[in-house]
Amino acid sequence: MSPAPATDLVPGSAGTVTVAVPTLNRLDDMVAMVRTLVRQTRKPDGFIIVDAGSGHDLEAAMRRELQGSGIPLDYVRSEKGLPLQRNIAIDRAHGDFVFFFDDDVELDDDYIEQALAAFDLPYDPPIGCVTGTLTRPPSPGGRRAELYRAFGLTHWIRQGEPALYVSGGVRFITEPTAPMPVPAAEGCRMAFRRQVFETERFVQFLPGYCQSEDVDFTYRVSRRWTLVQTPWARLDHKVSPTNRIQYANQLHQLMYAHYHFFRHYRDKSPAHLARFAWAELGLLGLAVGRQATKHEPGVGLLSKGIRDGLVRIGRDMVGRPLPVTA
Repeated sequence: MSPAPATDLVPGSAGTVTVAVPTLNRLDDMVAMVRTLVRQTRKPDGFIIVDAGSGHDLEAAMRRELQGSGIPLDYVRSEKGLPLQRNIAIDRAHGDFVFFFDDDVELDDDYIEQALAAFDLPYDPPIGCVTGTLTRPPSPGGRRAELYRAFGLTHWIRQGEPALYVSGGVRFITEPTAPMPVPAAEGCRMAFRRQVFETERFVQFLPGYCQSEDVDFTYRVSRRWTLVQTPWARLDHKVSPTNRIQYANQLHQLMYAHYHFFRHYRDKSPAHLARFAWAELGLLGLAVGRQATKHEPGVGLLSKGIRDGLVRIGRDMVGRPLPVTA
């Protein structure tokens, strides 16, 4: 692991905090999220909303919810694209620490306070990213998690060692008993030291939602800094049904995200190539199984989701990538 930049680090307890939320047409979720923000035992010094939605009532609703809280709002309109929206927030943030949340989370009252405390844990290299713990995580353990683990795909277990697989799949821990280093973080719950952004930006390698952009970014951060998950900063990621991409499109994006991660960050040894192929085979097999059991359109073998993923990968491999836009 490369050393962290040679710079003085502000203690978490003494630093200023910017909270940033990219959003897209989720007014009700944003209202619920902000109501948990104003209850924080350590309120942020700035709050940035990067809105790519079609409505025009979000800013007024946010100002009503923040009235009397002392939290200043920086509301900015943006083109659609999650990495783009996060990069806009980075450029506008002034805090020593920048907290990114999804628009459909609700924070425990001491989330920011507990996350800031974790930044001061004595790791070498220093901590550049802190991620909290979900109060209602995806179902951990069991047969499904074992199947995903066997293929090196993202899954959750209650306790144990976190892992980052060859294709960018992650093993997340749902019930850590103490702060622990992790290889990657989820976008709904990640906070960074400002110094991280001196060398890193989110890469928009897929249009729009850009599946697994959080793994891509936090893996790059982990090569210079320590990433830590704390069990004491907790939040609920509700996974709002509003404006969520269909599974066929998610499958296409996952296929390409795996390819992107492997191409850019893994050596192409025979063992790694075999593990990557095994992961993609598992992803396709699980998609076919999902189509057979849930009868979802667009996810079966040679369906639109798989076909679009293969086309995008194929064009990239021959040097004719599809355009990446906001």
